[in-house]
Amino acid sequence: MIRCIVVDDEMPAVNEIKYMLNEIGGVEIVAEANDMETAKKVVCEFKPDAVFLDINLGSGDGIELADIITREKNYPSIVFVTAYDDYAIKAFEVNAIDYILKPINSNRLAKALNKIRENMENKEQHGADEKLKIFLENYNKKIERISVYSNGKYIPLEPEIIYYVTTDGRNTLINTEKGEYITSLTLSELESKFKDYNLFRTHRSYLLNLNHVKEVYNWFNGTLQVVVAGSKERIPVSRNKVCSFKEIMGI
Repeated sequence: MIRCIVVDDEMPAVNEIKYMLNEIGGVEIVAEANDMETAKKVVCEFKPDAVFLDINLGSGDGIELADIITREKNYPSIVFVTAYDDYAIKAFEVNAIDYILKPINSNRLAKALNKIRENMENKEQHGADEKLKIFLENYNKKIERISVYSNGKYIPLEPEIIYYVTTDGRNTLINTEKGEYITSLTLSELESKFKDYNLFRTHRSYLLNLNHVKEVYNWFNGTLQVVVAGSKERIPVSRNKVCSFKEIMGI
């Protein structure tokens, strides 16, 4: 008997999974949750064999919740449930733990249960556990990105390909290896989102990727100008940012 917990912020989705699990049989649903805090509590309390977990929780991120759950000793199998076949899902296909795309198919759910049983029967799960941990570490480090809308499609932009970001009136312009794009995010929002990716606020109107700095020039009143690879524009470094910039760049 597999002891399960179902986590989804939408009750119809919870009820659908519960119904299908009961129809398949061999499963005891010990608890359910609609948000991250409740999910953490019931996982800790009931210590299930498996958690069916929605990736896009209204109150948080299912990947983040999985990361928290798997820090504990003897953590349950995680089966991600999502409506989106995105980067996280494709990356997770290499792991022993499973995922299910919505709308849920009964045969697909049964296949996931078989994988859980195999994990329960096989006491040497070290390889699968390590794959899950590696995936979660990589997800948390690399999933940060934004998507910009251009010519009728969304284009994902990773922070590594950004040269610099600036403002033009009410618009925020992102200059990248793929070209220039407009986003509704502010410079401050982008600075916070990509704080771990060497994007440095050189000026109130500029955010610079330090990894693409090509040349640095002295300018007037102790300020600097920077040229990045892939662009001829000179990006200003304001007086109150010069000291920090020089320290980071070893000038």
